[in-house]
Amino acid sequence: MNTQVTKSPNTGKKKNGFISFLTQRKFRYGGLAIAMTAVIIAVVILLNVAIGALEQSRALTIDLSAMRATDFDDVTYEVIDRVDKDVTIYTVYQGSTANSLRVQIDNVLAKYHALNGHINVGNIDPVAEPTRINKFSSENNLQEGSVIVTNADETRFKVIPRDDFYGNTSYGSYSWSYFRLESYLTSALVYVTSEESPNVYFLTGHGEMDHTKYFTVLTQQLQNHNYEVSSLSLTDGGKELKSGDTVVVVDPARDLNDAEYETLRTWLSDGGRMLVSMTYSIDMTTLPNFTRLLDYYQLSYGDGVISENENATSNYWNGSPISLIPVLDAEHEITADLASANRSLIVPQARPINNVDLPESGVRYTKLLTTSNRAVVNSPSGDVSEPGTQTVALAMLQANMNDSTKDTRIVLLGSVYLMADSDFLFYSYNGEFIVNVFDWLVNSDSTVEVSSKFISASDTLLAIPDMTTAWIIAGIVVGLIPLAVLVVGLIVWNKRRRL
Repeated sequence: MNTQVTKSPNTGKKKNGFISFLTQRKFRYGGLAIAMTAVIIAVVILLNVAIGALEQSRALTIDLSAMRATDFDDVTYEVIDRVDKDVTIYTVYQGSTANSLRVQIDNVLAKYHALNGHINVGNIDPVAEPTRINKFSSENNLQEGSVIVTNADETRFKVIPRDDFYGNTSYGSYSWSYFRLESYLTSALVYVTSEESPNVYFLTGHGEMDHTKYFTVLTQQLQNHNYEVSSLSLTDGGKELKSGDTVVVVDPARDLNDAEYETLRTWLSDGGRMLVSMTYSIDMTTLPNFTRLLDYYQLSYGDGVISENENATSNYWNGSPISLIPVLDAEHEITADLASANRSLIVPQARPINNVDLPESGVRYTKLLTTSNRAVVNSPSGDVSEPGTQTVALAMLQANMNDSTKDTRIVLLGSVYLMADSDFLFYSYNGEFIVNVFDWLVNSDSTVEVSSKFISASDTLLAIPDMTTAWIIAGIVVGLIPLAVLVVGLIVWNKRRRL
């Protein structure tokens, strides 16, 4: 085989043709360009991998989706920071399942784990591991896509069904999607890392309204806030009642017997909490022991239905003077946030709550909800009271200076519609108000509230979180990237010009 050789014009020596090609000026600069390109590509790939790893380990992401599922509420960050025990969040998916919801859930859970190493993430295959699923749910058909949050030894857990945190709904011509996983997860973290949850008991045995039929929305709200909700019968002397528990009394048709009265009075004096709602149709004269129990704390209801002055249109709803839009107390813990945000409640068919003229020392009474100073009360006999401010909701606190768990707290409501299932829970902020009532009654830090994520079905635009982020993105896209391209172009042009 013959090898072509050339003679160097300067030295006269023969040079291998391949080596001569490598030493040509064009190749040297061309090869350098190729090498630089390869290095830049490698750096970009490594940088992308490094940034991806940093995003996962430090949760450094910006959620531009309309749902903003990983743009957490401040409360969530606070709860995550407080988790100092190992917990595990399991998804329930078959190994072969791959859909957009699973990706979205995995992204949310990955951020929880990135923010706190005590929060572990895993998956349970409902087909391959039915025994593990049954341990967390008595239902063998636990819905795929559900989420389970449990403590380390799996003795305290919460199951979050898929339909509770994800779905679509509509009202009239409007439709929207909701994604409440963050709200449920954060609440569940508090639950599984707490020693116990506040107890709420709905009193039964006297013809009261059944909470499983008439207060389903409230019950779900309370459970989401880590309350244990159940019924209470006093036939056993209220043995389960303890300080800090809350008893709810709604429209009893029959009175307490003397033993039940003594049970509730003794329990209240030892730090019991009570919420009482009596509609205008309840005749308090037929409930002497209930009346006596309230009177022990100088609390009582008036008779009749409150009606606003027809000229005070801002104080009633939808043209009905008996559908009150009350004034919220601006300072009490229950109503302060709602009042500062100008949130409105709707309270139909309310009966008045009597004022406490001479409160005992150490007892605080607060009018939570009031009417305008022109409202009247229409009594059952047909009489109409003089115009004046009427009280629709009242809070009482008898503080125990030595032990706050022994405080006696009572709230009276003049209308059951502040908490019963009805459209008013969706037309107004009644739901937020009543949850605030329970939070104040239990005086506990084991309840949390995280906003849900909603998106209109017609909204497909990316959501930029704030103006700072918008300016950063604009600077990168409009300024930095074009400038980098220009600089690289000038460098390449200058080098090629000299070839």
